[in-house]
Formats: sequence, structure tokens, C-alpha cells
Amino acid sequence: MISFARERPLSPSWLRLACISALGLVLTMALWPVLFRHYPGSGGGDGVFFFRMIEAGKVSLLRWHELPLWNPYECGGVPLWDNPQSIAASPLVLLLTSASTAATIGAWIILHVTAGFVGLWLLSRSELGLSRGAAFVASCLFAFGLPISNHLGGGHTAFAGFVYSPLALLFWRRAEVDVRYAVGLGLLVALMFYEGGVYAPALIALMLAAETLTRLSSVRRALHVFRAGVVVVVVAGCVAAARLLPVIDQIAHYKRQLDAETDFVDWQMLKDMYLDRWHALHTPPHAYVWGEYVAYIGVIVLVFAMAGLLLSITRETWFFVTALIVFALMLGNFAHLAPWTLLRTYVPPFPSLRVPSRFRLLFVMFIAGYAGIAVDRLPIFLVRIFGSRPLTRAAGVAIACVALFGAGDVASHAVDVINTQWDGPLPGAVTPSAQLFLGGPGIAQFIDQPRQNRGRLECWEEWAPHAGAPLWTGNVPQARSEGDKAHIENVSRTQNSFTIEVRADEPTTILLNTSFARGWRTSVGRTRAQNHELVVDVPAGHHTVRVWYWPVGLTAGFWVTGVSLALSLIALIALARLPQGPTQVSRRVADW
Repeated sequence: MISFARERPLSPSWLRLACISALGLVLTMALWPVLFRHYPGSGGGDGVFFFRMIEAGKVSLLRWHELPLWNPYECGGVPLWDNPQSIAASPLVLLLTSASTAATIGAWIILHVTAGFVGLWLLSRSELGLSRGAAFVASCLFAFGLPISNHLGGGHTAFAGFVYSPLALLFWRRAEVDVRYAVGLGLLVALMFYEGGVYAPALIALMLAAETLTRLSSVRRALHVFRAGVVVVVVAGCVAAARLLPVIDQIAHYKRQLDAETDFVDWQMLKDMYLDRWHALHTPPHAYVWGEYVAYIGVIVLVFAMAGLLLSITRETWFFVTALIVFALMLGNFAHLAPWTLLRTYVPPFPSLRVPSRFRLLFVMFIAGYAGIAVDRLPIFLVRIFGSRPLTRAAGVAIACVALFGAGDVASHAVDVINTQWDGPLPGAVTPSAQLFLGGPGIAQFIDQPRQNRGRLECWEEWAPHAGAPLWTGNVPQARSEGDKAHIENVSRTQNSFTIEVRADEPTTILLNTSFARGWRTSVGRTRAQNHELVVDVPAGHHTVRVWYWPVGLTAGFWVTGVSLALSLIALIALARLPQGPTQVSRRVADW
């Protein structure tokens, strides 16, 4: 019988991980040459939006020496730290503060795609029992496939969290018997939230819930799974508190306005998604542009995936059930009782999400896994039919070569798609204004405005609860007295704050040139919204008024995050010293 799944692993384990990571890193850099060729340019589509968001965070830290809490450069002012899709709080982005934004985005993509390659390699080796060759095919199909490449190349920078789906699935399966992996999964989910977690953690959570259904075979096992789930939720929620608490406050007070969604993937669209290389931008009667459906795998990979499914459906039932549920979710609103329809109707936070076809970012993992299974098990199937003959062994080599060709076809098309999308403007040379203000003559191009110290009233940002405030443009004082009832002087403004001198003979209202948000605080009087504008009601007298933005829940969040992160690391160290039982999982871990 031909089987490479029990190949002797490299030793020690850190060397195995280093080799896999190095392989993924080299392949990623080879398949994303546009990052180097177009440097220091921005990505296309929403790429310029995230480029500008990162610029705002860097300017806040480097120029104003303030945390990236408020973005005054968009919509007259919007939340930055507590924006649900913001990546300004990401540890990687903060670590690269001194690097250029183009370099930061390049590192972001390369490291995340590499993490996707490594994650599926580990999942393939330890949970699917694949050989190195089969794991290589599967990992390439996932990390360099169209769903992830298309979204990252098209500017959906915050969608990078989907690359963690194999690691999340691996950790969740192991967490049942080893609480260390429950802690690890909690930390991974917390990282997703800091990296702009909106879709990735929500959709991955559904996938893990689907997989959980395959393991509830006894009360004892269900209790172990429940224990792991509690650990994951507590660790994730507490470690992510500095980000999660402010975002929860935003979501609790401002609702995202979405139209009713009825889109679903019919059989024609399903065929187009996975077999068409190119397609018209608009796809009537479907609601979204082609970029929300693209998932090309080609005929070769499709055949391998179907073969892998048939050869493993009885042995890897958990993988099939999970894949089937993710597939049903990806189809969208195909019936009144469709899974996605029910979630969108009854289960928070899914009423605030849209585009069910984005589940293909998870489904590609199952296609890749099944293709890898076929690479290993098709030769075994041939041996059983024809006997162990040299011709059959040669067929095994040929099968592996054809699978590699199919994976290469997918990766090469992904490069073509990335190259057609990565066409955003290059940063220009700008001279920062002495004062931060909105609009005015000589304003720079979109991505350069934060460095120019200039904002705009127009909105690209979707999370702008108080857009449309009656603000003013030009290099003029950034605070005014309503009705000229007070004398204002010495107005200074930073990214997160205003400082003004006020002389008022009677209580008065001070208008500040930014949009309102709940996190605005004042040293004198009180803040409130007036026609979506931030205003401060101050008493009579002579005051030095400082108004600053500090997201609601951020102080408590920092304390909870700091303590929880320390406790999580201590727990991991302590648990690592405990003897682990000889479970099936622990035996398979040693072989990856």
C-alpha cells in the first residue's frame, strides 16, 4: 500500500515549524511580486481606503504622539480605534509604525498569507493525516487561491483574518482534550478583533459551531467541548477587551444601515464562480459585483476535490459535515429556512453583515483539503483495484504531478487577478499644514491628506454615524462660539483633541470643527451632539477648555486586556509543564 502520511517528521518541532514557515514565506513573496514592483504604491479598490486609514494611525503616533483613536481626515471626523473594521489597533500595524504605509501593507499581506499556508499545512498533517506532498498541494490551494488573493488584492485589507481559519479549526479540535489549545484559540480570536475583526471571527465561529456538531456523541464529550468553549470565549473576550469594549459601545448606539438582502448563489453562478477565470463585473440578477463571487479552481482541482470527498466521506465525516454546512451558508438566501436567511433574521451580529458568498473564503479550505486527500488516497485506491504493480506506483507520481499542475494553474490566475487590481496611486510629496483643518485650496490626493494635516467632509468610510455635520473648511480657527456669546482665542488642535481659551459672560455653546461621537470628553462643561457636530456647553467665566477623544470603555479595556494577556501567558506556561495524556490527538500532534 502506498502511503506517505506517516513520513518521519523533522526534529525538533521548532525546526519543523521554521521550515514550513520559510517555505510559505518564500512562496508568498514569489506570488505577490506586485508588492515590490508597485512599491510604494497603494492597492486598488478599497486598498486606498485602508492605506489612508493606516496613514491616519501613523500620523497620530508619529506627529501628535497620541494613540490612533480618532480619524479627523474622513467625513469631518470618525472613530478610528473603535471603528469595527479599523486595523489601526493591530499589533502588526503598531509594531510597524515607523515603516512606510506601503511597507506596512506589504508586510501585512505577506505575513498573513504565509500564516494561511502554515495553518493549512498543520491542519492537513495532523487532522487529515496527509503526506508532505499532499499537504503542500492543499496549502498552496488555500493560501494562494482566488478567494483570499482576490480580496486582499482588491483592497479588503481587514479580510486577512480569514487566513487563520485552518489554525482556528485545528486549535478547536484539539481544545477538547488539551486546554492549551483553547487558550491559544482565544488568543487567535482576540488577534482577529484587533485586526479589524468583523467578518472573519463571525464566519469562522459559525464554521467551528458546525464542526462541534460532529463531536457531541456523548455527555462526557459534550462537557469537554463546552469547557473548551468557555475558555475560548473568556480568553478572547478579555484579551480583546481594549478593542472589543469600545467597538461594542459603538455598535450598541449606532446601527449600520443595510438594505434587505435576498441574494443567493444559484447553480449557474456556482459553476461560474469555480470554473470561470473572468466574468463581467456586474452579475444580474445577483446583487454584488463579480469580485464577491470569484473563486476559480478549474477542472483539475474540482476533479481532485470530488475524488477526495468520495474517498474520505466515511473516514473523515467531521470534515464533510463541516464543509456541507459552510457550503449551505455560502449559498445565501436560497430558501425561507436557509441557514444564512435565519441568521440574518434572528441572530446578532449577522443582521449587520451581508454578502453570504464570502463564506467561500472558508469553503476554499475544504476544497484544498479534499484535493490533498485525493493526492494521497487515489494511488491507494488504484493499488486496491490493480494490485501493487510498478505501473500503479508510477500513476501515484503522475497524480501528484497533475495535482501540482492544478494548484499552479490556480495560483497563476490569482497572480493575474492581483495584478489587474493592484493599481492604486503612489504617495506624493506633501508639506504638512501648520494646523490641522478640513478642505481648503491645494488639498492633496486622497491617500496623502493625513500626512498633509488636512481632512475632508466627503465619506468613503461606512462607519460614520455623525456624517453630514455643518463643519467649515479652510485654514481658520477650529472652534467657534455659537451666536458670538463668548470670546475664543488660542485654539489648538491635535488629531484627538482641541484646546481653547474661552471668555464667556454667560453660559454658552462652543462649536468644534469635527463630528460628534460618544467618546468625546471635556475638562469644562459637557459635550453633546448638535446637528451631528461636536459642541461643548461651558459655564460663564474664563476657562482653558481641553476636549479630547477617548473611546467609551477603553480604560477598562486596557486594564482587562493587560491582566488577561498576562494570565493567559502564565496559563500556557503552566499547562505546558503538566503531563499530557496519551490521547489520539497528542499522538497525531507529534507527526505533523
